[in-house]
Amino acid sequence: MVGVPRSNGCLLCVKRRIKCDQRLPGCVKCDKYGQACPGYDRGFKFITGKPYRDRRQPNPRRNDKKDGTCSKIATSNSNIGLEPCPTLAKREKPSYLIPVDMDIVQHLCVLIDDFSQPCTPSPTHVVVRWFGFLPSIYGQNRVLDATIRSFTAHHFGRTTRNTQMVSYARLAYGEALRGLRKSLETPAEGLSSHIFCAVVLLCMYELFTDTENPDSWMKHANGLSQLVRIRGPDRHNTELDITLLKAARGLIVMHSMFSGEECFLASDEWHDKMRPQYTLDFPPEVHSSIELFFAYFTYAPSLVHKLYGLIKVDSNSAEVPQTVAEVLPKALEMQMKLAIWYEHFSQIVPTPTETISSTGDELYPIILTYTDVSYATFYCGYYSYMVLIHELLKTCGYPGEHEAMVTYFRDQICKSVEYNSVGVMGPYRMAFPLHVAFEVADPVTRSWILNRLEQFSNIYAAAQRENYQTIL
Repeated sequence: MVGVPRSNGCLLCVKRRIKCDQRLPGCVKCDKYGQACPGYDRGFKFITGKPYRDRRQPNPRRNDKKDGTCSKIATSNSNIGLEPCPTLAKREKPSYLIPVDMDIVQHLCVLIDDFSQPCTPSPTHVVVRWFGFLPSIYGQNRVLDATIRSFTAHHFGRTTRNTQMVSYARLAYGEALRGLRKSLETPAEGLSSHIFCAVVLLCMYELFTDTENPDSWMKHANGLSQLVRIRGPDRHNTELDITLLKAARGLIVMHSMFSGEECFLASDEWHDKMRPQYTLDFPPEVHSSIELFFAYFTYAPSLVHKLYGLIKVDSNSAEVPQTVAEVLPKALEMQMKLAIWYEHFSQIVPTPTETISSTGDELYPIILTYTDVSYATFYCGYYSYMVLIHELLKTCGYPGEHEAMVTYFRDQICKSVEYNSVGVMGPYRMAFPLHVAFEVADPVTRSWILNRLEQFSNIYAAAQRENYQTIL
């Protein structure tokens, strides 16, 4: 009835059309009626949002000076560049089925805080940092909006155990994929910053969602790699684009490593593009050292491919001497570069300290603690790379205590798990190092790693056991 507000009474009183006293936890009317009060939760509902307004067709009634919007739009090489907005602007909701109790912008703020833990809401981890752009660009592109709603709804559906919200996230995910296919048919939109952001977020969604196909993130990582390659270095000029590129490069390297494809980021042109520093989360010297390590890391896939090739081929094959002659100088050169890098990095960033495990772990009663999870991530990346280098040198028959060094760096990774796996992003930070450690682990250590992965898989689907099969 027009003009009559909806009752706030319990579900049974509303159904009986009587006035509810709204007593908690159950109302008096239900007690007198002889039935248990069903409560006041009306469940998860969907409503149709307001008509979507394309950003290219400005609303004549809108006053940009009054609504607090501070996102800046700049055109460069047909790209849209946006800066993160420190104050959240009020925006029209896109025309989708949106949960009535889900304010996307507010949920994004909470999500950013959740993903930042245990750091402050202004995190140093680049994957978390680019989430800060999402509130300011929500409402500007249909595909990106659906992707944001999918990722956000899944996170809160999982944390609150709301199965309806998780189901809604899956629907929004399908909507995003359909829109993405259509957008990619138009180069102007398909190569835009909005679509780039959506593809990165879709890949993150596959990493975290409880998918029945745990390696589906590889398909998205493949699409992400192709998109970045097609965009080329020249299209990554804005802060958003470069931040997205830095957030995506780990996934691109992982895809190259596991797919057998060469990593196109292993070039000076791409290294120069990723070098700029837009924030002061790290001191400039630390930032430069981190970027140098990532530049070295882009060459890891080619070394791993050679290592796998040597392991698979017959040791008596004529290919072995030729492959060893080709890869050994590269492995030794990278070993020297990493040694120099570590010596410098450990002087400007505190090294880990040993402490007693708070969980009473029997295999690793002494663990490593760091001053920051971001620094822990870089150290673990170094440990992982050194495992691969020494495993390759051992396979090539190069003299040295490579077996002992592999065990040492593997244990450094495992000792870092308790500290560096905390928070929502913890499993993401430790996924690759643990994968490397798993490859070279003995049966006891491998069982220990699988137990940790089982814990991770509750929030990080890529940690499911199906994704961890020994190759070495």
